[in-house]
Amino acid sequence: MSKIEQSKSKTSSRKYLWAGAIVLLGVSAGCHFYGQKEIQGGLPPVNVTVVKAKEEVINNPKTYVALVEAINSVDVVAKVSGSLDKVNFKEGGFVKKDDALFVIDKDTYQAKYDLAKAQLESAKANLTKTERDFKRQKQLSSKNIASQATFDSAESAYLQAKAAVAQNEANLKLAKNDLDNTEVKAYIDGVIGKTNVTVGNYINASNINNPLARVVQINPIRIAFSLTDKEYLAMKAQGKQELSDFVINIELANGEIFSEKLDTVFASNEVKTGTASVGVYADIKNDMGLLKPGAYVKMFITSHKPRKNVVVPEESIVQVEEDAYVYVVVAQADNSFKAFQRKVKLGETFSGKQVILEGLKDGEEILLGGLANRMLRDGATVNVVAQ
Repeated sequence: MSKIEQSKSKTSSRKYLWAGAIVLLGVSAGCHFYGQKEIQGGLPPVNVTVVKAKEEVINNPKTYVALVEAINSVDVVAKVSGSLDKVNFKEGGFVKKDDALFVIDKDTYQAKYDLAKAQLESAKANLTKTERDFKRQKQLSSKNIASQATFDSAESAYLQAKAAVAQNEANLKLAKNDLDNTEVKAYIDGVIGKTNVTVGNYINASNINNPLARVVQINPIRIAFSLTDKEYLAMKAQGKQELSDFVINIELANGEIFSEKLDTVFASNEVKTGTASVGVYADIKNDMGLLKPGAYVKMFITSHKPRKNVVVPEESIVQVEEDAYVYVVVAQADNSFKAFQRKVKLGETFSGKQVILEGLKDGEEILLGGLANRMLRDGATVNVVAQ
């Protein structure tokens, strides 16, 4: 090869090298420009569906199984022994306080009372005599007419007569009590059960383990149920510290439901350690006698003063450890939409709805669908699509 040809060959190689460098620079510049464009544009919008938070009246009933109890119940027992003369009530009927339910051997105890009364009158007469003798001997003794022994004897007789009167007065009271107790009376208003003895049988007052009958109060009547410690505090808060702000609805065995306001209600003064529950006792009217002590009933409690709260669908809540969030959709100046994470305080749930106590207002739009998208983050641009 000649020097000219060699020179041409070198010149040609340099041209190809420059051309290659220019191409590489162009590709590099293009890639850099494209990358900058992607960074400036950001991630594509996340497709989401939204729902409006709504303020609703919350009166969600709580369901419990409750035990019906008598507020007062009394075993009717005899305080005197003797033959049963009368039964003055209808079994299963209503009796009033101080009604004479049974009469026990009244004639015998009337005679004992009359005897005690006569003995008291005799003791009083003897006291009058001995007192008169004592006063006479006292006057004579002061004039040194009567002997000291005679005075002492008169004084002793007088003091014994006074003691005899006191003793007979006590015996008369006991006889009067026994006479009064021959009529076994009701201590409370209520319904009496079956009698355990019939007329003519002998009743032993010392046998207190076998009552004559039993009376239970049925109006008002008590409903006993349990709340968890958390439910108890929640109800106290909802009821403005008064559990009587709630209405009780009871389902009877035939499916009938009747309602009563909790006028009288109190909670146990201790939490059961095994169940972390609080016993609650509610007294309600039972005018028709539909509730009987010992029965279990299904009970629904609703607030007497319903409150308003914002509610959202349960699936719109994002739980992060102990905190709860929703994504609130906010319109931007350029007509785009962004989703911002907001912490909320949760209340109760019911029928697929979540009560929001704090953090959200009525009418605000929140994300319902699209929460599982990996590109969703606080402040992300979203594209709202129809549900």
